[in-house]
Amino acid sequence: MAKKGGGAGENSKKAAGQARKADAAANKKAAEDSKKAAVEDAEWSKGSKKANAKKEDEAAKKAEAARKKAERDALLAEEEKNTPGRSAPKNAKSAQKKTRGLDLDQLDLGEPGDRKLATLNASGLDNALDALDITSTDDKVKIDRHPERRVAAARKAWLEALEEQWENEGVLKEKKKYRGAYNKELIKLWKNAPENPMNQVSADYNATQEELAELRTQEKEKIENRLAEKK
Repeated sequence: MAKKGGGAGENSKKAAGQARKADAAANKKAAEDSKKAAVEDAEWSKGSKKANAKKEDEAAKKAEAARKKAERDALLAEEEKNTPGRSAPKNAKSAQKKTRGLDLDQLDLGEPGDRKLATLNASGLDNALDALDITSTDDKVKIDRHPERRVAAARKAWLEALEEQWENEGVLKEKKKYRGAYNKELIKLWKNAPENPMNQVSADYNATQEELAELRTQEKEKIENRLAEKK
């Protein structure tokens, strides 16, 4: 009878030991699963933050582009308000290409006794073309009857080129900190800019041929004097 009782006690101890081992294994697995889940959550959160940061960066770039466009539109509207009777063309070409100097000695200037062009100093392509114009017929001097139609496109191209220049010089960001002064500076520069069609040779849309001829003569004399002064 004592022997049987002893066997039952050993079985009970053995079962208890196995139960403890099973609990320990279950706890270990639960801890590993919990750790794995935490790592996965961290990786997912990291990826989500990166995606959100990318979206925020793209949104910031779009907002900056929209802000610049709004600035240009506001300045253009201000210019339109100060220039009555103008009609702004759409989809006009924007940038003006830079020009190289032109060697006038390489041009066919006709007979040696009639080389008025050779007495003019034209250091750039625009000046050289002016020199060619004034040594030809008076009709070569262009008279614009509707300069206001070209103001919008010309101003947009001018502003983009100017802001690009200032950005390359590292002063654009500083200038834009003071919005009022920046806008006033742009308006002042544009009013005196040679790219402004309103500063170029123009005539009333109903000007007579005699009036156009007189304007051409005056402009021709201006070009001659300007090029002669460069000598």
